[in-house]
Amino acid sequence: MPEAAACNPLLRTPLSIIIDDSCPVVNLTYYWMHQRKAWKKKFHPDAPADKWERDPALVDAVPPTIPSDFARKWGEWCGEEGIRGKFSFIPFPAGVARIDQGMGEFGGDEFDAWMEVGRDVLAPNFDLTPEMLTHSHVVDLETFELTDEWEQGEWVDPPVEPLTDYIATAFQLLRDAGIEVEGVTSPGAFGKKKEPQHARAVLDAAMRVNGVTRPFYFLWVKSDEDPDVPIWYAEPEKGIAITSIVGCTGDWFGGWTGFDAGSADRFITEDLAGGRLPPILAKELPCVLVSHWAGYYFGGDEVGFDVLKELKRRLDAYDPDGSKTIWMKNSEIGHYWMARELSEITPAADGVTVTTRFPTENFTLRLDGPARGVRVDGKDITEAGSRAAFRSGKYLAEGDDVYVAFDLAEGETKVELIR
Repeated sequence: MPEAAACNPLLRTPLSIIIDDSCPVVNLTYYWMHQRKAWKKKFHPDAPADKWERDPALVDAVPPTIPSDFARKWGEWCGEEGIRGKFSFIPFPAGVARIDQGMGEFGGDEFDAWMEVGRDVLAPNFDLTPEMLTHSHVVDLETFELTDEWEQGEWVDPPVEPLTDYIATAFQLLRDAGIEVEGVTSPGAFGKKKEPQHARAVLDAAMRVNGVTRPFYFLWVKSDEDPDVPIWYAEPEKGIAITSIVGCTGDWFGGWTGFDAGSADRFITEDLAGGRLPPILAKELPCVLVSHWAGYYFGGDEVGFDVLKELKRRLDAYDPDGSKTIWMKNSEIGHYWMARELSEITPAADGVTVTTRFPTENFTLRLDGPARGVRVDGKDITEAGSRAAFRSGKYLAEGDDVYVAFDLAEGETKVELIR
């Protein structure tokens, strides 16, 4: 009986990009900075200025809105380049306007244009997620008024009981605005002191509001250690689990401030040998890049966007035939790792049977070869002549190993080697 093991999708290393602090029309950074300054003046008047506060001219120059035309240009370019990931849609940004109520004073044609970009341009390539409700002040769910606590700062250790209701409310606001959601983004340290409870709350809220049984959350960045894809609360027989999507870089585009210019060299140098990404790619670990929306716009100068363009050029040079890397949404990485870790692979005389409640695309198995051919569920599949040509519905023979790729359906899938 051949031994079998699940591999990376199509033998490629996942790439994904996270865009935080984003929402229709409103530039969260502008309101966050001004609200935080007012909060510190009221409650901590003697506290030293944070780094971002030290040049008032830069703070004052941050624009209060980011236009839909830029969002469309950015999103269409990403689509053309095959870039995929996660894009926050904060439902009540800084508590100034609710997305489910048309964004109030920020509504009208510009809001409509932004929502069109979200649905038609961003959603095909990016998971749209809440970054909890405001990303600034905590909201009183009974009155929807802002409290003096902060979601990403002081509220790092919220009471466990309100967590699910709070996250469910964020889901509901987006659902009422017509936005389909599979996961959440944690604003800063939100949930870090109670990650097990946080993961449970996200899973329960996702099932309650959207019927999603395989959600994800973004909470951690590991910019100096190997990333992983932790899975929580798995119930393989029911197809229920939640994944933690872990970033492996800092924001080296334009910063969360929108005035701290970055550099593609921090990710990967011109010679393709230096930077954070090459050693992670060499280990074939998921490379999830971290960024913030204001930094791409950079007050209209689009500095972060230019860094992204240069980074993509270098990644293309690193992988010119597309055989080493694959761009994926956060949810797609989560789905794949659930299938990889939670499916049952049972050897048989002529192959294996994969039994799962966790369907995913591009599921890839390595089996002991050699073989003259491969059948999946009784159907012959064609051979790929190279890794670059390896696709779902094909097999690849390399030495004594045979790799088989297919879209894994719920239930049983039989893979047979023809000797």
